[in-house]
Amino acid sequence: MRVLSALSVVATLVVASPGLADQQAECELQAAIVDRATELRLERTSEKKALAIMTSGEDEAVAEKYIGAVPHIVEWIYSLKRKELKLEPGKAYLAKCAAQ
Repeated sequence: MRVLSALSVVATLVVASPGLADQQAECELQAAIVDRATELRLERTSEKKALAIMTSGEDEAVAEKYIGAVPHIVEWIYSLKRKELKLEPGKAYLAKCAAQ
């Protein structure tokens, strides 16, 4: 439940483009950021290092236009318990985002 409530907050940080196809594509880009943050967390990368990696402009999972949202997403992912990461927050984010 904690994953979904935090997910709602993070989902509102990034504005999706209008239009159904555009929205789906934007949601997929955003979910890739969530997946990347989760991957770094599971690899036991520190939150500070994950943030540096993802905001460097060189991380292929992070579209440049979403770099500003990365700190919020990383903070959210690092606030979750490890067992909550197994609930695949990227998939949950995609579903929540696409439903908006």
